[in-house]
Amino acid sequence: MGHSCNISLVLAIFISVLHLSHAQDKGSAPDDYVSMHNCIRRVLNLKPVTWDEELAKKAQAYAEERKVDCQLIHAPFSGDGENLAMGQDLSGTWATQLWLDERLDYDHQKNECTAMCGHYTQIVWNTTERIGCGKARCNDGKTNFICCRYNPPGNYIGQYPY
Repeated sequence: MGHSCNISLVLAIFISVLHLSHAQDKGSAPDDYVSMHNCIRRVLNLKPVTWDEELAKKAQAYAEERKVDCQLIHAPFSGDGENLAMGQDLSGTWATQLWLDERLDYDHQKNECTAMCGHYTQIVWNTTERIGCGKARCNDGKTNFICCRYNPPGNYIGQYPY
């Protein structure tokens, strides 16, 4: 990625986060997730994703299931991609930002990660069209568990995300 594209990317994400920090439900409404995902997709000239209620129901059910122990354990593969995050008072906006920050660990020319970057590549997977996310408060009373589902899924070994 060139220097000017990196500056545009950082600026676009910053503006989106700033805008969403004033949103209702502390950044975890469907439009918040979709806006954050589409911000980076727009910078990369990818088709926008849309909200899918069925994916959101599955994501919410899994977040509710994980709230007992709040461990970042992926669900068995169900045909959807999945990103997970957890943190104290974590919102959907900030979970998505954590995943987007992995872009710094992705080398597009080599199509490889220098560290963790699979959450980022799922967000920017060129064939993904729909997302749905859920959030649950863990039993410790302070940690939020966030799950987003993606369809069609991404992260196929040997394929470039975009």
